[in-house]
Amino acid sequence: MTGKARGLTRRSKRGGPTPVAAAERCGPIGLGGGMDAAGLLLGAVALAPKAMSWLGREQAIALAVAVAALLVLAGVLLYRQRRQRPPRGGPAGDDGIRRLKERLRRRLAEPAELSADAAAPGPMLGAGEVFEADLEAAAKGVLPEAGWRRGAARHLLRKRINGHSVSQAPNATANGSDVAQWRQLGALALLDDTHDALTAYTRAAELSADDPDLQMLLGVLQLRSGRAEAAESAFRRQLDLANGKDGGEAIRYRAGAMLGDALIAKGAHEDALAAYEAALKEVLALVEREPASPRWRRDASVLHDRVGDVRLGDGQIDLALASFEKSLEIAAALAQGDSANPGLRHDLSVAHDRVGEALELKGDLDAALKCYRSGLAVAEALTKLGPDRLDWRWDISASLDRIGDVQAARGKPDKALASYRKGLEMAEVLAERDPLRLEWQRDLAATCHKIGLLEAQCGRDAEAREALEQGRTIVARLARIARYQAQWRADLSKFDAALRTLGP
Repeated sequence: MTGKARGLTRRSKRGGPTPVAAAERCGPIGLGGGMDAAGLLLGAVALAPKAMSWLGREQAIALAVAVAALLVLAGVLLYRQRRQRPPRGGPAGDDGIRRLKERLRRRLAEPAELSADAAAPGPMLGAGEVFEADLEAAAKGVLPEAGWRRGAARHLLRKRINGHSVSQAPNATANGSDVAQWRQLGALALLDDTHDALTAYTRAAELSADDPDLQMLLGVLQLRSGRAEAAESAFRRQLDLANGKDGGEAIRYRAGAMLGDALIAKGAHEDALAAYEAALKEVLALVEREPASPRWRRDASVLHDRVGDVRLGDGQIDLALASFEKSLEIAAALAQGDSANPGLRHDLSVAHDRVGEALELKGDLDAALKCYRSGLAVAEALTKLGPDRLDWRWDISASLDRIGDVQAARGKPDKALASYRKGLEMAEVLAERDPLRLEWQRDLAATCHKIGLLEAQCGRDAEAREALEQGRTIVARLARIARYQAQWRADLSKFDAALRTLGP
């Protein structure tokens, strides 16, 4: 059999921040489901007045003494329970900030909400570090004061900000602490809600209009909220502010890279390519000046990948391949120089895949298969460093899916089906463990579709029907979820109305 039974396609693996396998566990909303000893005692006390009406005078006096003793004992038990109960806001100190950072990285790795472009967003060069710095500032002050409860910390920050606003003259300039508090509020909000974070960082950027970092964060949040025009303005402002600043070259290339992302979201691919190439030129100059710096080299690899993406989308396969190969060369050298760094290994797995994609489109299936297998080997080794990272294990299923594509195209349906089914088995387990990752559900359906088409071509109708029905069930479930979008928007408006009653 020749030709591909590809059907639906899965998303590409991408570099940059990757989501954390397990979400942060928040404190209890209410009391536990079982009744404890103190609850039993208090229940008995509540029944005492009614019991007295059934008893004589002497028995009532004895019962009153017993009730008093029970009240004292219940009070002691409740006090001990509250002393022993863990803080509602979760762990404090170093463990608390570590888990908050993990949650932040997972949030930043989620797909953009309303991006006009179908491609997943690439790494945000430098933005993650600045967001984390704002989160660390909150962890040194307001979070401990609030018992490490994020909602309480945000409430404290709002009270302080409002207090400053009332005390200032109408035309007074906000001091640094006001900006810092807005930034901390934005970082804490980002853990749960991009739109609240955008509101806070917008205010911070208004109060400190010459801070390029704030323009970068504002642009990232605008882009993630589907406001490509506003994101473009913020990144262009960041570019302007880089002139004359210490480290201006780094500011410029990072702004240029993310400006390209905003232009991609607008569909302006030629302008995006120009932005990426200008940013690449800037970072390569830094690499030449400081060749030992892994940061510049890693970002150069990312920008080669961005340029290759645009060229591949425009059908310039040879030029795209050249860019991907440069990215792979840098990623391989970095991973070899720091083999214990999981982020660099993930970059290497992605780089192998990108070269494989271009080779597959050129028709060089043997070379593409070799690249995909190299990417698979790196992904498998990476899971040993972090066996709990579901996203790294998902990369293995993605590599197996790509290998199956090439095997199908080479006319080897049985080998292709073996690869697809191995990847499907792993993907089913992962999707069940994290059912809220809807993009994983759709990828799972895509693999079912490929299996169904291949089984049908091989004359195995029963197996084909089973796979296709499985995939259809997944997509139908996603369609049912999508029907609730109007209801969710109505629910959001009710929450927003209630929150407005609490003040700004």
